Amino acid sequence: MAPRPRKTGSKDLPPNLYRKTDKRNGVTYYTYRDPVSGRMFGLGSDKDAALREAHAANAVMASRPALVERMSAPPARPARLFADWLQRYRQIIAERDLAPATMRNLGMRINVLEKRFAGRDIADIGTIDVADYLTGLAREGKAQMSRAMRSLLRDVFMEAMAAGWTATNPVEVTKAAKVKIKRERLTLEMWKAIYAEARQPWLKRAMELAVLTGQRREDIASMLFKDVRDDHLHVVQSKTGQRLRLGLSISLQSVALDLAGTIKRCRDRVVSQHLVHHSRTISKAAPGQPIMLDTLSKAFAEARDRAAGKGAITIGDNPPTFHEQRSLAARLHAAEGRDPQALLGHKSAKMTDIYRDSRGAEWIDVA
Repeated sequence: MAPRPRKTGSKDLPPNLYRKTDKRNGVTYYTYRDPVSGRMFGLGSDKDAALREAHAANAVMASRPALVERMSAPPARPARLFADWLQRYRQIIAERDLAPATMRNLGMRINVLEKRFAGRDIADIGTIDVADYLTGLAREGKAQMSRAMRSLLRDVFMEAMAAGWTATNPVEVTKAAKVKIKRERLTLEMWKAIYAEARQPWLKRAMELAVLTGQRREDIASMLFKDVRDDHLHVVQSKTGQRLRLGLSISLQSVALDLAGTIKRCRDRVVSQHLVHHSRTISKAAPGQPIMLDTLSKAFAEARDRAAGKGAITIGDNPPTFHEQRSLAARLHAAEGRDPQALLGHKSAKMTDIYRDSRGAEWIDVA
């Protein structure tokens, strides 16, 4: 069988030998294509060694046709289970110095992959297997999860190629699912109406901190009084590990709030380490204990729904959650001349632009 036409990047190679460069690390890998079966054999990144093996294989093919069928058969090797590789992959990502929250999320997704491809040899997992899995997630309405799992699978196979466990990455040619943003943005008018319906003092303080600092729900719930020093509130973001010093002079004219005043109001008759804390016994929670994340989200949703029930705001099928205050904070601070990227702790302006996008929820003034 004649070899396929040579591509520009492989014209200097002997027949049936191909190269591919990993865009992530710049390493070039070589593979040999059996001209009869079409099966690809990984030859590693050593070009000289790959050339020698390719020339030798081509010579055998030309001089001893009887060996063609034997050479085209799958090479005898111990099984390389995908689940076994995932155990090694866990060790690889453990060395990347990722944030604890990121490691937890990755760990849960790896567990899902282990169950999905249990018992499969890594070389037998093809593009159709990956595409079917990712498409299934998207059809279930989990487009965002489909994109996240595609990104993880791509990295899993890239590392496997680098370690010699497989010759190809079946994820490369798959398409990422399109994500349609459903959740509504929170406008300033909505925030004021929800704030007015907040019955718990700690919810009002949490909302004030959210709109003033632009931090995530987890970080607001973790804020401590001891983190206030040298006229700054010190925050180590749980998701990224980013370290921020937020000046107590930070303020927003649009809501008539400043950070120093909010922190002062967080102190009440109850002794607590936490800025946002229970002031009285609620169920199993004692005074002074921090607010659980689910409790924070539920209280915000209840205040939002009360405001909507009274006609103060209009919400759709996917109303804004507590997290949407992060986007509102970015837009309000930008409108008053402050840099939202530094406030939110983003490394790229592109990510900040996503938060600054009101998704059509606000009017644009044109002079």
